[in-house]
Amino acid sequence: MRIAIMGSGGVGGYAGAWLQQAGQEVHFIARGAHLAAMQKQGLRIEHPEQPLTLPRVAVTDDPAAVGPVDLVIFAVKLFDTDSAAAAMAPLVGPGTRVLTLQNGIDSATLLRQQLGPAAQMLEGVIYLSAVIDRPGVIRSPGGFHVIVADGAGGDPVMANLAAAAAGLPGLTVKLSDNARQTVWEKFVTLASLSGATTLLRARMGAILAHPETRAFQRQLIDETLAVAQAEGVALRAGLGDEVMAKLALMPPMFRASMAEDLERGNRLELRWLSGRVHALGQAHGVPTPGHTAVFRGLVLHEQGRSA
Repeated sequence: MRIAIMGSGGVGGYAGAWLQQAGQEVHFIARGAHLAAMQKQGLRIEHPEQPLTLPRVAVTDDPAAVGPVDLVIFAVKLFDTDSAAAAMAPLVGPGTRVLTLQNGIDSATLLRQQLGPAAQMLEGVIYLSAVIDRPGVIRSPGGFHVIVADGAGGDPVMANLAAAAAGLPGLTVKLSDNARQTVWEKFVTLASLSGATTLLRARMGAILAHPETRAFQRQLIDETLAVAQAEGVALRAGLGDEVMAKLALMPPMFRASMAEDLERGNRLELRWLSGRVHALGQAHGVPTPGHTAVFRGLVLHEQGRSA
């Protein structure tokens, strides 16, 4: 398959690297120093168990130089959605599938506004902690590395994606019959762990080790579940316990990418995570004191140090 990675940061760079390792024709769309480093020295994944070095990668800042592909993996930050969606138009032909792996619950709506109703747009999530450590190098502390994507009723492109990842040590692709529920399940996890690790400036091991911060982590999960119920999203019973168990299995040094962004002075996806739970809580009359504290406690940092 010809695959384009729109947004070659932590998530896109990691997934694209492993798909190239699997023998797929992968084209990375990048910019700035990261682009220059990838052009010169390829792409490296630093990982405690599954490191990967690709001495040569196909990378450009011009999607028109790539042309239509079978699959676009859309992995830019949410605040770059509109500009990235407009820029990727040359990648999208009549047979192209666009798979969004963005955070939050709004990506599909935002993309459809840009791409139009004819676009073959599919929702998905990725369970992964990875950031650009330095240009040309993606760093992951380990833990989960799973894409769960809309199978679209046996769509051949999505089936090929899952088959391409079969057997890879560093990436798994699972197909779902209920992608919207999958997106909300991740939102429960991500909004909660990103809120805790970012507001508390702490890693998951420390948060779960202290009874007060562990209780705060569970509070954020329960508030997100309550908002989902108010939105009419049917999530399975016991999901809160599952999420807490999942967090306990993460490496103790794990923290969300938003926490990394805060430390580096980058823009935050706050508005689409704890900010979204806060806004939905207000809309439905559902109390969200934990997420409201996260949102209000971080909102002055939302635009990064340049603001």
